[in-house]
This record gives sequence, structure tokens and C-alpha cells, in this order.
Amino acid sequence: MAEPYLESLGLSLWGLEFGASEGGYAALRVFIDGPNGVDVEDCARVSRQLGTALDVEDLIAASYHLEVSSPGLERRFFELSQLAPYVGGELDVTLAQPMSGRKRFKGTLTAVEDDALIVTCEGVPASLPWSQVAKAKAVYRFETPEDLKVKARKKHISKRDKAASSDEE
Repeated sequence: MAEPYLESLGLSLWGLEFGASEGGYAALRVFIDGPNGVDVEDCARVSRQLGTALDVEDLIAASYHLEVSSPGLERRFFELSQLAPYVGGELDVTLAQPMSGRKRFKGTLTAVEDDALIVTCEGVPASLPWSQVAKAKAVYRFETPEDLKVKARKKHISKRDKAASSDEE
């Protein structure tokens, strides 16, 4: 029901969750995304329109809260097809059933193949069937001041090396 409206705004439905909110009430969480992300106005507009449509259609019999938001930096993945752009990034994956004695895999997403994601944990690749994934989310690392200093040094050295090689020509 939400997808045609979102498409008319140039947005897409990232995923849905229905469960308890922090206050113990039922909550329908709608995650939306766009080519340039989404802002508070996008979320508010979608919330108003979708809330009205859900009330008219009366699809959810119980009382609930509607929450519309961006998937965020540490986004949860709802479909295997959403993972391809994140190859090389860090993931936190929880399986429904243990595999190789563990349910949680945190590491680098190295590939998405057929119906599985390949996550390298501690140097060892693990092929995780999407059908066994209970939850998968991106892990975002904020750059520390030290990280920024290292990056600045590398950039400075790279510029110096380029200048030196162009002088030699």
C-alpha cells in the first residue's frame, strides 16, 4: 500500500517491522529511503499520508503506533538484494539457528552469492544462507580524531608523491 505513494515522492520502501515499541504498545515501523537519503519532512509527510490510509483501510485491528524513519547508518537489511552495495562494509548478522556452533557473525561482507551472503569474520569466510538470517545490519564506524590525522597524512604524502613524479617528467 505504501510503495506507490513512496514512488510518487521519489522514495522507496526499505522495510517494515511490526512489534512492540519502547512503551509496550504495538508499533508499525516503516523504513523509507531515497537516492539522496530522507529528511524529517519526508518522514512526516509519509507518516501523515500512510497513517490516514491505514486508518481508512483499517488493516490493523489493534491499537498501534506508526513510526516512519530512515533506515539510518546502521541499517537493518530486509532483503538479500539490499546487500550488494554494501560489499566491503562491516555487518552484524544473527542467524535463526546456530551454524558451526554460533548464531552471531560480525565481520566484513565480502560477497553476495545466489541466496547467501559471505561474511569474513576473523579472517575466515562464512557462507550464511539468507533463509537462516534472523537479522542483518550494517555496522558504522565513526572516524576518531586519530583516524582523521592518519587520513590527512596519507593525503599529504600522496600529493607530495604526485608532485614529485610530475617534476621528474
